[in-house]
Amino acid sequence: MSYTASRAPCGRASIRIVLLASAMACATPGLAQTVTASIRGTVAHGPNATITAVDVNSGASRSATANAQGSYALPGLRPGTYEITFTAGAATTRQQVTVGVGESSTLDVDVAPPVAAALSGPQIVVTGRRLVETRTSEVGTNVTTQQIQNLPQASRNFLNFAQLAPGVRVSNNPNRKTFSGSGVSQSPNGESLGGPQVNVFIDGVSLKSDIQQGGIVGGDSSKGNPFPQAAVQEFRVISSNYKAEYEDAGTTVISAVTKTGGNEFHGEVFGFDQIDALRSKDYFQKKNAAAGVADDGKFSQKQYGASLGGPIIKDRLHFFVAYEGNEQRNVESVTLGQRTPDNLARFGDKEGSFTSPFREDLGFAKLTLEATEADTIDLSGSIRKEKDTQGFGGQTAYEAGSNIKNTVYTGRLRWQHNKGDFLNEASVDYLYFKFDPTPIEPDTIGQQYNNAIRIGGASTSQKVVQKGFTLRDNVTLSNIDFLGGNHVVKFGGKVAFVDYTVNDAVNANPVFNYNNDPSQNEDFTQPFEALYGVGDPTVHAKDTQVGLFAQDDWKATDKVTFNIGLRWDYESNAKNNSYVTPPDAVAALNALQTTLAAQGGDFRASDYISTGKNRKPFLGAFQPRVGVSFDAFGDQRTVFFAGWGRYYDRTLFRNAAEEQLLRQYTSRSFEFSKDGADRNGQHTIQWNDSYMSKDALDQLIASSNAPAGELRIIRNDVKPPRTDQFSIGVRQKIGRMLNASISYNHVSAQDQIGYYPVNRSVNPNATGFYDFIPVTGFANVVAMTQARASKYDGMYLTIDKPFTKASPWSINIAYTLSFSKERGYDFNFDHPDVAAQPYLPNAGDERHRVVVSGMAQLPLDFQISTLMVFGSGQPYQVIDTRNGTGAGVVIANTGRTKDFRQVDVRLTKDIHLFGHDRTDFQLIAELFNVFNRANFGGYDGYSPTTNASFGTPNDLSGPPRTFQFGARFTF
Repeated sequence: MSYTASRAPCGRASIRIVLLASAMACATPGLAQTVTASIRGTVAHGPNATITAVDVNSGASRSATANAQGSYALPGLRPGTYEITFTAGAATTRQQVTVGVGESSTLDVDVAPPVAAALSGPQIVVTGRRLVETRTSEVGTNVTTQQIQNLPQASRNFLNFAQLAPGVRVSNNPNRKTFSGSGVSQSPNGESLGGPQVNVFIDGVSLKSDIQQGGIVGGDSSKGNPFPQAAVQEFRVISSNYKAEYEDAGTTVISAVTKTGGNEFHGEVFGFDQIDALRSKDYFQKKNAAAGVADDGKFSQKQYGASLGGPIIKDRLHFFVAYEGNEQRNVESVTLGQRTPDNLARFGDKEGSFTSPFREDLGFAKLTLEATEADTIDLSGSIRKEKDTQGFGGQTAYEAGSNIKNTVYTGRLRWQHNKGDFLNEASVDYLYFKFDPTPIEPDTIGQQYNNAIRIGGASTSQKVVQKGFTLRDNVTLSNIDFLGGNHVVKFGGKVAFVDYTVNDAVNANPVFNYNNDPSQNEDFTQPFEALYGVGDPTVHAKDTQVGLFAQDDWKATDKVTFNIGLRWDYESNAKNNSYVTPPDAVAALNALQTTLAAQGGDFRASDYISTGKNRKPFLGAFQPRVGVSFDAFGDQRTVFFAGWGRYYDRTLFRNAAEEQLLRQYTSRSFEFSKDGADRNGQHTIQWNDSYMSKDALDQLIASSNAPAGELRIIRNDVKPPRTDQFSIGVRQKIGRMLNASISYNHVSAQDQIGYYPVNRSVNPNATGFYDFIPVTGFANVVAMTQARASKYDGMYLTIDKPFTKASPWSINIAYTLSFSKERGYDFNFDHPDVAAQPYLPNAGDERHRVVVSGMAQLPLDFQISTLMVFGSGQPYQVIDTRNGTGAGVVIANTGRTKDFRQVDVRLTKDIHLFGHDRTDFQLIAELFNVFNRANFGGYDGYSPTTNASFGTPNDLSGPPRTFQFGARFTF
């Protein structure tokens, strides 16, 4: 019988909450700083001064009036360059400044002219500079348009530049375009159920993946980019203590803003090319060549695109469009794990280098209407479509790969209204995401030879769909004098209506597992296990999400600023609330409780049995966030800051979906042996060669010779994972151009998601193994635990010298000293009692990381830039099998990868056409991994005493030395 999830019924209180948020969304538009910037300051000698800011690109203007003390605020500014006029009586001062996305900058001016100037008329001062945010408790880094366009970049993924911020790491796995922060739930290969707890906003549209991975939609199992880089104006990375307006993230937030058309036509056409002849052979290709293995792979990558923006109606209606294409022919090397003579004789023909074709198309379009001086309306949309062949390489043969389709659509309609000190916005966002992998050879039985190779077809096909509308509403009230200070108050919320579909045909193509273990009488002549899935693999659900926040940026004195906020989030159906635990599962759980209680265990079946009515939405996601900054001398040169906050992420819907999915679609586990005797407390079937087919496995199921598969259960009181963050530091301006900061950051992550087998004995046997407890009708009972937790301590140092026309060179240094440890893993099958485990280093425990970037203008219109990344290596998991593979005791993440080093360089030559700087033809040459460093991403950590391949690398984390050539025409 099939159980289909539906929207869970809400109690009266929950209904009132949703209606309240909906009413707010319809009635009170506002602006979120995730999209914009703000300027705040004091006009000396200018009480009640008039301030007017004009966007030099579009001509749009904003006005404000200073209060009697001269304080003013300009919130909700589109990031860009503004000419700001300060007028007080007959005196006028003008300044041209640039503001960045998400920044709250300070600009103090004095409109009182010198005596001599006062005699001859108003004073006019014109300057040009980028404002630097100093008086904030956030730990944030802005990545500018100049850096995005000019630093070396192999894939045109703007998120790669997130590593310019300390505490942030970008995945170097070419098939996982993700990033992570603060060491929370970090795994070398990613986690399908944990997730790094990050979020990305593009023009305020959240790209959060609600179902799996926990990062951004489309980032899992993808070589592609989330968005056309040509459309990204700039973005901000907030590593710690972000404000209450930011949602659905426990560690790091990225907020990007797109380009907007202006009163003049601007655009570009570009193309980049990488070819195999200009790419060094990587470590594994060289290793295969030395072993006489043929290299059939030829690498190539072509990236191309164009963008155009300009006026439809000058000063009123503007447009911007962008397109990018990406065609790749990648190379993946397949290498045997244990290269014994027997393995080479049986599987040697599977080794080699194979191509992995990939194609991506990205598009973006925006219309901006300046309807009135106070009203701006934006309509925008994006598209991302990918086709890829992957899933092979390392110890996985080409035939075991998959064809993957990845699709993301977004849309947004936003109305912004500015009137004096009142700013508001209303927006409607749409997001559609589909992830659709299918096996290359779906009808070829899969075979996994442990520590040797995986052959045959891929086992699983999937279709994951997330779609929904979000209504957002925020209000900003500026320049409020209260409690002896000046306040900018912001409040608002969202309500989202989301549909989920999870189709996960796990092991629909059977996989037979082999092991070489004389102690268990197992070898490669026959499998010890088969995994095979049957049933209905689809779950649907609907969810309503509500978020409310309020925050106050309180300038208490000229030197002290407080940031005080509170956020609350709610989901109606995060736990698939209408699911009813079937009677056979209820009986099995109650029986298991009795058995474990007799051994001294404390498992309570009622915590996991759902009646369809006893799973209530979590109402406790209150998140206070407090920060303070102290400008020691009142000149923004030395600023001390500190902050503390609580941050809730989401409970990924995949966790709830698989509880239902694994009941209606069962992945059966068939235990085989040579003699049919019990093994580790489990019944086995005496092997027969005729079992090597789907039909034979179906017959074993029909004759009740196979357990009913895994029973997956989640707690009725599941909470969303959360982090508590604390930071303290100082920002220092050195001279006129150099900015530096140092901060200490602590992150404590609680209620993280993991799983453990319930049907294991409470105490280990003589070999250290926790024996299986037979459960009627099921092979295993696997339960969610939220005892998993992590701790992170980081010291961040940044040094920044910006690039300017007057000083045409820049350098940016981000150093991270970090200590990261974790209690428990995503799947804790070796230590069932997760809460009793010690804190151990996790994959985020990279002690030192230095990222250096910079650029310099050279003679004859040449420019050079570089991006250098140095890391001290990260742990990898080591498994001790000295007591037999049944023990499988995880020692810890005691292995440590080789240190990471990559230096990339770009050289460009500008050719000015038609006699002026505005029209350029640019020739570009880039060299990635200049020193051809073999950066390894994975090692064989299995059995340090019995595995000859222990400690050998099995994966790369970054490219070999590669040249890329390109050209760009801009006007």
